[in-house]
Amino acid sequence: MKAFKRFVAVILILAIAVCFINAETDLFLNFGSYFPIIEEKYPKVSQTVSAVSERISRFTDYIPSPSEIMAYIKNEEPPIDPADVAVNAYIQDSPMLSFYPKENIGIKVEGDKVNVFGIASSSDKEHLIVEFTDKNGESISQESIAVGSDDEFSKNIDIPEISDGTLDLSVYGGNKPYGQFESWVYNYIKLSRTDSGWEIAKSPVFDHNKTMYEKDKSVSEALKHTASIQSNSDSIISIAQQLTQGISDDYSKVLALHDWICSYMYYDVDSLSEQEAPPYYATDIVKTRKAVCLGFATLMAALCRSIDIPCNVVSGYALGVGDDTEWTEETVATAEQNHAWNEVYVDGRWVIIDTTWDCANKIENGEMIKGEVSHLYFDANLQFFSANHKIIEYQRRR
Repeated sequence: MKAFKRFVAVILILAIAVCFINAETDLFLNFGSYFPIIEEKYPKVSQTVSAVSERISRFTDYIPSPSEIMAYIKNEEPPIDPADVAVNAYIQDSPMLSFYPKENIGIKVEGDKVNVFGIASSSDKEHLIVEFTDKNGESISQESIAVGSDDEFSKNIDIPEISDGTLDLSVYGGNKPYGQFESWVYNYIKLSRTDSGWEIAKSPVFDHNKTMYEKDKSVSEALKHTASIQSNSDSIISIAQQLTQGISDDYSKVLALHDWICSYMYYDVDSLSEQEAPPYYATDIVKTRKAVCLGFATLMAALCRSIDIPCNVVSGYALGVGDDTEWTEETVATAEQNHAWNEVYVDGRWVIIDTTWDCANKIENGEMIKGEVSHLYFDANLQFFSANHKIIEYQRRR
């Protein structure tokens, strides 16, 4: 009886200690390794401490610190420990739309010519069509580009003259020099004429996005498990480990996770007209294989965090989700959120990834329709990403 009372007393004392000391410290999470004598004599005590620590850490993730509470009262950004800041040495002023090395496209304007170049490694992009359209969507001219045997392409094209001095540039791909072509870059590149020639028009939300993107972000915050980002789930950890087995660098691991989500998941078009919201908890999404953008971004964050790669869920406004395809004064200024994507921290920079827009799979009218995985929004260039995405919030503790 006395031994049992001692056991209960030890459990209570340790539980209280865990509550008052950071429950996420390795001391409590791996209690047995720090106190092998207790592990040997009272294995249940050691196991209970670790289990309680894990449960409390899940709870304490949702409890703001005093400094965070003060920041909320003052309507300020919560402070970040300088030692916890992820230095963002990102790529600036590049003509590339994305930095994915195996398939990408760049647009460079010089005077009255545009150079379209890049790498097209998939069979459905062996032949390209560059189309110029006016503000009404009417086609002005088209130019063809043949992709070389090394998968590279490059062509200087004369920009057609029009009266109002604004053009849209789109790129389509196909596996034959004739027949059906699918859009690769659509409603993305806008050209405007100046006194010195043509230039790529800057997105009206780029400066805002750049300010948001350059803000200090916490590494530890981007590694936490939450109620929906269940990166501590055994099933999520197992999937991430299997997908990245044998891969040494984090960039390639993130690519593997992106490609799996874009091939395994289906965008649930049917749910958009239903009252009940589709699941966005990572474990539920894996079971159902269907979600909308928040579910895609949540699953990506859970998989990355489960293998210790920092990943944020970003909420924002995206053109094309509804009927709008152009930025207006209203949408430029909006705080409405209609889309979600990710920023993953690898190689000393936050890599922008939108798995929803790279996934062509969808469920519509109850039918599962399979499509090809794209990489246009894997490691996207912020300058071009801003053509149709506005950053509004970096979600925390969801």
